[in-house]
Amino acid sequence: MTSSINLLKPYISPYKLIRIGDNQDGSYLIPNDLKDIKGCFSPGVSNRKDFEDVLARKYKIKSFMCDFSSDLKNFKTNLIKNMQFFDKKWLDIDKGENNISLEKWVKKYISNPSDDLMLQMDIEGAEYRNLLSASESLLKRFRILVIELHFVNPSNLKKKGSDLQLLLKKLNKNHVCVHSHPNNCCGEIIDRDTGMNIPNVIELTFLRKDRFINGIGLVSSEIPHPKDITANVLSKFPIHLNEKWFSPKRRSLISQFKIYKDYFRWFVFFIYSKFPIKNIILKFFRII
Repeated sequence: MTSSINLLKPYISPYKLIRIGDNQDGSYLIPNDLKDIKGCFSPGVSNRKDFEDVLARKYKIKSFMCDFSSDLKNFKTNLIKNMQFFDKKWLDIDKGENNISLEKWVKKYISNPSDDLMLQMDIEGAEYRNLLSASESLLKRFRILVIELHFVNPSNLKKKGSDLQLLLKKLNKNHVCVHSHPNNCCGEIIDRDTGMNIPNVIELTFLRKDRFINGIGLVSSEIPHPKDITANVLSKFPIHLNEKWFSPKRRSLISQFKIYKDYFRWFVFFIYSKFPIKNIILKFFRII
């Protein structure tokens, strides 16, 4: 149990964390170690590509996207010529006309095994079968992995041989988690053994171990990170990983301030949604 949970904990990155994307769901923190990355593979784009647009415009990194539920005509922004490519396919290990495996997808666009890549994956639970079936050599090509994990609860972490446990151990062979961000969409459960609050959905950023020139640092106490988005679902109360995630260290002042800031932003949104400002102004003028 403890070993599986430890693989969720973020270690200090040897590179500064930067946010790619805007201030809402679909934006992620990654280490600023992007030089010579030849492409980002992004399954599950769902007609939004803020992350990939920033990669193209600011960092000149190509993106390869796939999602059978998406259509180019419905994308919020147009594909950037020669920088962004889209396949109307599900990422899946099952053979089928509408499916493509990670292995075949990568080989289709960047076949040179020495090229470093990035993976940004949010495919609603299908991450397990796709990543567990991927070869170690393929996963090692990804210098940075950004993965939204689903069904992350104490029960699945404790269950020997669960997909969650197997995947975390597989990723740990060549990668280390450098950032953890709870998605507040689906709640959390307090683990009785560790006291850690385990979100049902969590966004993890991994960096390949060979990028840690001087070894791996201690678990970071910048939880939440000041550059984290407020919440994936602003209408729901924010979730923050509690201090058991980095005990015995204490939460940094900048992280504590971030928590207060997130609560305030949620409160403003809640008040506005319940009492639109237009109505408040009208009522005010009626009173005076």
